[in-house]
Amino acid sequence: MTITTAHSSRSPDSRTAFTLTELMVVMTLTVILTGAIFASFGFVMRGSFAIANYTDMTSEGRRGLEIFARDVREAEEILQFSEQSLTLYLNPPDADSYEVTYRYNEQENTFERDVDGDVRVLMRDVRLPDGVTSRPAFRFRRFTVLQDEAQNHLETKQIQLQLSMVKRVLVRDTSEKVVSARYIMRNKAVTE
Repeated sequence: MTITTAHSSRSPDSRTAFTLTELMVVMTLTVILTGAIFASFGFVMRGSFAIANYTDMTSEGRRGLEIFARDVREAEEILQFSEQSLTLYLNPPDADSYEVTYRYNEQENTFERDVDGDVRVLMRDVRLPDGVTSRPAFRFRRFTVLQDEAQNHLETKQIQLQLSMVKRVLVRDTSEKVVSARYIMRNKAVTE
């Protein structure tokens, strides 16, 4: 009986290694997977920042509108009106009468409340997104009791505030909140 043994071309003490082609394939796959992981991480981070910005804008807008609404409802007279500025006369029963001015500061992109020189910023980042020019970033409007556009202070019974708040993440505008609210001047007498 004859026994044959298969001999390998490698000696028992030789070492095995990856070929250059195998190493290049593994490195290419690693680079692709790493790039995909970083891209998805960046996407998630931008989304998180956008959600945080929108939450901040909502909170800031709500606080600013509450203050504005309170003053408009208590106001007895309009002393000055334009699309970017509004001065009201308030005579609360439990305090001294005073004037309050609300205005849009276009240089600072803020909506401000001014009482005797004490200026308080109610909302920041009041502007339009880059490239949008079809509407104003901010404006006041006035209406009559019948909700027609008012022509003067005497017939004005409602004040509407319209504004756009935009937040930027890195170099792009990512979040926009458009606010439009109309308030009735409860303490103001109207003559038409």
